[in-house]
Amino acid sequence: MNDGSKCKRCTVDQFRREGNILAHERHTGPELWAQSEGRIDVFVDMVGTCGSFTGVARALRRLNPRVRAYAVEPAGAAVLGGSCVSNPRHRIHGAGYARTDLALFDRTLATGFVAITDEQAIAAARHLATEEGIFAGFSTGAHLAAAWRLLAEREAGATIAFLACDSGLKYLSTDLFP
Repeated sequence: MNDGSKCKRCTVDQFRREGNILAHERHTGPELWAQSEGRIDVFVDMVGTCGSFTGVARALRRLNPRVRAYAVEPAGAAVLGGSCVSNPRHRIHGAGYARTDLALFDRTLATGFVAITDEQAIAAARHLATEEGIFAGFSTGAHLAAAWRLLAEREAGATIAFLACDSGLKYLSTDLFP
């Protein structure tokens, strides 16, 4: 009798299972495109498992090969962008694992990398809550902070899409929302 403990097909492994990418490639990316009426120039995504980054970037590039995709990482653990780990205890949950061996990360899709500090992510998450009514967490704040930086620098005038991927509810026990 197989209890599932050694069954690869039965194992949930969001860091290695192609289904993670496919869900975003087949659904999230096309939904972003449809909701924006095809007006996306740039996609930014905090890389954790890399499934959403790779899947959405693939979908958007298929719809418009000129779409640019930036991988967002915590400033203290931006190893994909070529930095050394200086703060493995950053506060941006679900990202910055200081790993370069992320099986789902398709580096060919990355136009560039944006490193965001804890403080930038927190300020942006608080802005989303107070100014936009979007109650989200650290990684969503990091997305907005990366978009702001890109708009102020090399992507001025672009339409940037990102995911609001986490609720602020799980952060009420932290100082994200004092």
